[in-house]
Amino acid sequence: LNPPMVSGSTVGLSWTPGTGSAPTSYVLTAFASGGAVLATVPLTGTSASFSGVPSGSYLLQLVAVNVLGSSPPSSPVPLVVP
Repeated sequence: LNPPMVSGSTVGLSWTPGTGSAPTSYVLTAFASGGAVLATVPLTGTSASFSGVPSGSYLLQLVAVNVLGSSPPSSPVPLVVP
């Protein structure tokens, strides 16, 4: 998961698929700074954009899914929305 692009309350995300069997989808999880899960969002492709994100500090993790199952989560990526 690449560092997020933040413009106001809009957040743009992008990522590069890992090696091995091609992912068919992804699952993005957003955590509050205290560790609570705020949202789990299924995604396809290699980018996504979210508007209306509330101000705050978050951690994001991405899991790739393919015919073999789910990958381990990506390293947490910090997100700060002013």
